[in-house]
Amino acid sequence: MSIRLSTGARNLLVNGQGLQGMFNKGYIEIYTGSQPATADAAKTGTLLGVVTVGSAALTKETRATGSITLATGSSGSVNTVTVGGKNIIPDGAVPYNTSLSQTASDLCDAINRNGIMEATVSGAVVTLKGRPGTGVTTEAVSATYTTLTGTYVNMGSGVAGVAPVNALTLGVPVAGVIAKKVSEIWSFNGVANGTAGWFRFYSSDTGDTGAAISGAPYYPRMDGSIAVSGADLNLSNIAITTSSPNTIDTFSVTMPAS
Repeated sequence: MSIRLSTGARNLLVNGQGLQGMFNKGYIEIYTGSQPATADAAKTGTLLGVVTVGSAALTKETRATGSITLATGSSGSVNTVTVGGKNIIPDGAVPYNTSLSQTASDLCDAINRNGIMEATVSGAVVTLKGRPGTGVTTEAVSATYTTLTGTYVNMGSGVAGVAPVNALTLGVPVAGVIAKKVSEIWSFNGVANGTAGWFRFYSSDTGDTGAAISGAPYYPRMDGSIAVSGADLNLSNIAITTSSPNTIDTFSVTMPAS
């Protein structure tokens, strides 16, 4: 077995999201040849097919964004940040630290630590993005402060969301094993002739083109081998031809106890 996780996937595993969350509404691409040495590397081989629900055309998700900008102040704290009325820093206030930019960086860390939403920071601006699968949302963004002040951009007014269509869903994990959702038919039609050798499971993020990742954003990816048996993903027939239908009956990933 040769499951390989990208830097982005490993970061999310240790900081607020699991495999179910980060690959929610993602998709799988099937390639010829051997998988790259790391999941951060550029995709290799010939694309043989894109696994979706029922082989239907995929619409990748664009997750809506909003933001909070720390505007004034040299002391105090950011006490709450709410999106749609829900506080996304429930573990406590973020105190002013040295500068507005540094305080915004601390606030970004606090948001990501809780895993309710994803955040990035640039200067004093913290950009908010919903978890994978949240797609279209227009929820209001607000905050409460001591001494500090800020301005806001509501979700969807920064970047408008686009909902994923025919994307994949993982089921509820059992005893450390997570598998494809039973009710979904995962399949693809061949787009080229070749022998399937490896796959890459992409997140819902439309920004990931499969190119090499050497810095932020660190997209979550999962790479694995393909064979008729004994691989990370088993296909009844690995000789793919153009327009041929192929169904993935089972797919699972086990998180070892030690």
